[in-house]
Amino acid sequence: MGAKNMTREARDMELQWFDIRELTEDAAQTVIGMMDETRRRRVADIAGEDDRKRTIAGELLARRMLAQSLGCAEKDVPLQWDELGKPSVEKDGVYVSVSHSGPWAVCVTADAPVGVDVEVVRSAQEKFMRRVCSEQEMAYIRSGDDGDCQRFWEIWTAKEALFKLTGKGPLLALSRFSLPAGVTLDYTAQKGLRPHHRGADFVKNFAKLAKKAFLSRFLLVQ
Repeated sequence: MGAKNMTREARDMELQWFDIRELTEDAAQTVIGMMDETRRRRVADIAGEDDRKRTIAGELLARRMLAQSLGCAEKDVPLQWDELGKPSVEKDGVYVSVSHSGPWAVCVTADAPVGVDVEVVRSAQEKFMRRVCSEQEMAYIRSGDDGDCQRFWEIWTAKEALFKLTGKGPLLALSRFSLPAGVTLDYTAQKGLRPHHRGADFVKNFAKLAKKAFLSRFLLVQ
């Protein structure tokens, strides 16, 4: 049902994404049926159809991936969501993070704390960029600006993923010198569902992941 897989060779970590345009109503109702009453009410209260689909797709991915990790049925996954929409699992050593943007929902599971963010690249005003970026980051953005704001969204996704991982931020001066101990960034750009990797001063090689925590950030380009 539209899920794509990107498994990384770094401890036990897996990332999958889902195209909400492939979510059928039958599949959506099946996922809704696995939710508790509070979660079902929240989904029912979502006004926009695409917002509703993104939320359901995130739950679908989380349950599917966690069911594989835990060796149980998707309906039996001990998945919880807090008031801010952050998922957690009632199982030691199992962590999950979910994000969505545009037609995409993304989920990461790992055996250490993890955060993920996905954004469709789009225009952004400099006034907004300055609210969330340090001067060092603004210099990085300007040096590679080709009109599509991609470098800004690289930084934004990193900050959001870090916020999801640590609960701190998101307006952090994020650079290779300011990452919390035990946290490593991974950046993936996605064009036409063909993954490739880019380098930046504040992006560390995924193969060098620290042992204490993961931080994954995922960027989609359309």
